[in-house]
Amino acid sequence: MEATETKQNAFQAAPNSKKLMTVIGVYCGVFANLLVSMTNSTLFPAAAAEIGGMEIYGLAQGISGILSVCAMPIFGFIAARNPHLKRTLLALGLGVGAIVLLVRAIAPSMMVIIVANVFWGMVSAGVFAVGFTMIRDVYDRKQAGVYLGLVGTMMSIATIVGPFLGGIVIDRISWRVWCWILFAILAVAFIIVLMGVKVTKEEVADLARKGGAFDFAGAIVITIFLGCLILALSMGGSYVRFGTPLNTGLLVVALISLVVLAFIIRKKQNDAIIPVDALKDRNTVVLASANFLHNFGAMALSFFIAGFIMRQLTEDPICLTIGPALAGGLASVLMAVLGLFLSPVFGKMIAKSGTAKNVMTLGNVFRVIVMAAFVFVLVPGVPVWVIYVLMFLAGVFDSQQKATQSAAPQIMLSAELRTIGNSTIQLGQSLGAGIGMAIFTLLVGMNPAGGMRMCMIVALVAWIVLFFITFLLKKPEADQVED
Repeated sequence: MEATETKQNAFQAAPNSKKLMTVIGVYCGVFANLLVSMTNSTLFPAAAAEIGGMEIYGLAQGISGILSVCAMPIFGFIAARNPHLKRTLLALGLGVGAIVLLVRAIAPSMMVIIVANVFWGMVSAGVFAVGFTMIRDVYDRKQAGVYLGLVGTMMSIATIVGPFLGGIVIDRISWRVWCWILFAILAVAFIIVLMGVKVTKEEVADLARKGGAFDFAGAIVITIFLGCLILALSMGGSYVRFGTPLNTGLLVVALISLVVLAFIIRKKQNDAIIPVDALKDRNTVVLASANFLHNFGAMALSFFIAGFIMRQLTEDPICLTIGPALAGGLASVLMAVLGLFLSPVFGKMIAKSGTAKNVMTLGNVFRVIVMAAFVFVLVPGVPVWVIYVLMFLAGVFDSQQKATQSAAPQIMLSAELRTIGNSTIQLGQSLGAGIGMAIFTLLVGMNPAGGMRMCMIVALVAWIVLFFITFLLKKPEADQVED
């Protein structure tokens, strides 16, 4: 199997212009995905104020992640068995995302936006589960490491540009205009991908993962499990409150579905929606767990620090000078600055060494130190500049995570596990973020005064666990990291 990776396959044999089109398409998809995420909190209330639905607009955000965590393993399964369909799957995700934004732009009511947003997760599935593996398919290990590291740069640019540009357009022009701009970016990405690398079934037959028919039962069960779990957790503090019969019912259904999924995996083995080989592979499990734990803890910083500044530090000189909202938003921007150039450096390091352990360990040191500092300093009256310094330093591990998320699965997993393993690893991102958001929202809601410190403590514990499990990573054998 490894011999097929050392020779130039049909993906790598494609013209450089086609390869570049594929990479640019993935970058545009990543960029648009982050722009949407960074401006949803502003766009949805602005839309609700105009077309109605102030009492339900929060559902649009909570429901958008459900299909993402369900679609990722499904996209990964299909792509692993049918490598020639990768371009189609990536384009499908981008195309569906463009349609969602088009519907937003012309929506007559908030309910239309909510229904359309159910399908937004297709973008994440296409880009993260399939797009990253395509970059590795078309380039050798070292080149792919650089291009995949630049994914972090695109994320950082979107994090910096999104809140400012989106805020200006939404406030001064129209939220619908911002939707049209985002639609245009994804539409361009869709077209560019279709102009990118195309291979036939016969040309990449030796790269296809062998096995039985598509696991429809597993796909249905994992969709029910993840859908009920994310919905119950994300809405537990608002529309479907914890302890209510509906919330309890969703959690029970999720638990039953998880048990059924375990039986399906045990019965179908490598023909299951999540193959046993992926679950037995140490690097896949460690990287998936790391992705989950990082994104779980990161919610405490990316979503709650700004709110803390806006609510608790309004008398700080910085807030009085530039305004609480801008002061809060600037914290997230500072965390993204280092990613502009550190992410490609980390990606290159992972590709050169063949392992992400050293890069992850460096990130983990900063991760634990910064979060421990937040536990002690995040109290009413703390100077805003102190938070800014810590958020800037957080950019080290934020850059590390972006590079690791995109590059490590493509470098550290064997060719036969790369696509399906990557989809499992990327699943940790959405699941960690969804569960983290729900738990931290609950903690802040239960104790507005001390909830933020409790959030930081919980996140710190998660990141200490992440620190230690990183050492379980195993450097692939020499033949697995050959070009």
